[in-house]
Amino acid sequence: MAVNPFDYVKAIGEKRPIDNHSGYTPFLSNRAFSYHLDTVLAANEMNKYPDLPPEVQFAFMNEAIRKGRRYSAWYKGDLYPNLEIVMQFFNCSQQKALEALQVLTQENLKEIKQRMDTGGR
Repeated sequence: MAVNPFDYVKAIGEKRPIDNHSGYTPFLSNRAFSYHLDTVLAANEMNKYPDLPPEVQFAFMNEAIRKGRRYSAWYKGDLYPNLEIVMQFFNCSQQKALEALQVLTQENLKEIKQRMDTGGR
């Protein structure tokens, strides 16, 4: 019995049937399978039909995807591109730098970047 969403992804990869689909989250499964070349088309197909019941989506993914273990890191975008430079400039923690980013203007950030530029590569 699966207890978290990634157990369902693992069950699909291992071709294991699941009786209880109450915890199946199609979005997470589609996202997990979208990182692999051999499963991206099946994930995209399920993205076209988000209103299908979880049992049907699980059955489709279980039949469409061949057996195999797939691991990949999830992409996490850079939410604060200037965070690291503000942390270095003020020699502060991440939380304090986030607070400073709310107050700093674009001109302030440009000046900080110029002062932190050490030249070279």
